[in-house]
Amino acid sequence: MKRSLPLLLLANLLLQIAASGAGAEGRPDNVGKLAIVTKSCSRNLDGQPPQGCARLMLDQIQSNLLAVRFIARGEHPDASNQLTFAGNSKGALNCNFNRCSFNGPVELELSSLSEVIFDRNGVAEGLPKAWPVVGSCRIDTGSVSCTARAIQGERWEATASF
Repeated sequence: MKRSLPLLLLANLLLQIAASGAGAEGRPDNVGKLAIVTKSCSRNLDGQPPQGCARLMLDQIQSNLLAVRFIARGEHPDASNQLTFAGNSKGALNCNFNRCSFNGPVELELSSLSEVIFDRNGVAEGLPKAWPVVGSCRIDTGSVSCTARAIQGERWEATASF
């Protein structure tokens, strides 16, 4: 019995993975990321004036849950900072094997926002700042626009074209 315990644990793990929504292709259903290099991009961090950003990352966590990350260069070489808007989506990305493509307008009803700074090694410099927010994002074929407001009155705006 002692020898079969690792096999039973492995079998249990495989059953849990299969039951967690993996499709016939062995991938989660409609989950993934879409990285976009922007033509123009502007966003603000809490209490700071707007500044540019270089990339946009769309993370579809579930078919109705999306995070929009505006990524900018940091103060030091190879460092970065991210402003992330997240919420429930109306419309979805088309994802296959964790890679997504855009297939029409998507609107988000925002519930949270976070800011995090990374050093040149990709390690977070402290804990992310996060707020519950109200607001929205609209993602179209060549642009994205997000606005959010926290209970304490902080406001964030971000726009990008691609």
